[in-house]
Amino acid sequence: MTLTQIRYFFEACKWESISRAAVELSVSQPTVSVAIRELERETGLNLFRREGKKLSLTEEGQTVWEKITPILSDLEQLQREIKDLAQNKNHIRLAVPLQIGVTLLPALFTEFKAQNPDISLEVVESGGIDALKMVENEELDLAVTNYDDRFSDNLVYHKLGESEICFCTYKDHPLAARTHVTIQDVSLAPLALLNCGFFINRIVTQAFQEQGLCPNVLLYSSQLHTVKNLVKGRLASTFMMRQAITADDGLAAISLQPQTFINSGIVVKKGRQTYGDENKLICFIRRKHASVHE
Repeated sequence: MTLTQIRYFFEACKWESISRAAVELSVSQPTVSVAIRELERETGLNLFRREGKKLSLTEEGQTVWEKITPILSDLEQLQREIKDLAQNKNHIRLAVPLQIGVTLLPALFTEFKAQNPDISLEVVESGGIDALKMVENEELDLAVTNYDDRFSDNLVYHKLGESEICFCTYKDHPLAARTHVTIQDVSLAPLALLNCGFFINRIVTQAFQEQGLCPNVLLYSSQLHTVKNLVKGRLASTFMMRQAITADDGLAAISLQPQTFINSGIVVKKGRQTYGDENKLICFIRRKHASVHE
């Protein structure tokens, strides 16, 4: 049994498909098929039930899957740590969700890079829920995001503050001059919302459900600019964090009654080593947050 065979078997299990596994591994489909057949021959086990192009694990295959998964996870962690050592631990993978990225990303790519030219940043823009899943799966080193600390026990949450969720609309909307609105006030308003990859979506949906109401949603999107453009075009209103609306947007951000907040902060994987360069980034983000909120 070789490491290559184990990897190919793992990917075939993950995607339930030889062809998809081949794509993910950047090899040919016959290469994966041959490796798995050799693994079955060497072990004397039937690992898969084959139904057309779809695979499903046999009982023996499930046992092998459960045994190799932690081994591969440990190996991938070792490879990342070795890569970090080879690169002086100066490559950081992080998520900065769209609403927070409005103010943070420019600072990261100018001030932080100027102060730390040897540290490379690999930044992913995503919703908070998707970001935390990637941190939990160790696809990212950390996330600067909105979060619910009940999301996963496998994560450590370092709170920076709270962000207010507002009803956002165009300046000549009938509600734009209000200092606050209730869910009932906006229940009939056409809405463009960030999709279920964002914690704000969960909070807004729950607020409507608690009032026995159904939001009038025209569109769910993962793109902040798409949502903003629909609001600017007077086609819809939305819900966003207050700091996601800039003066250049020309939109009204109105508090909800009762006021509604979401935690924001830095999230890392529990038990994972935090390297020196990551600590530099975390300290920078903390300072930046403190200066903005003085």
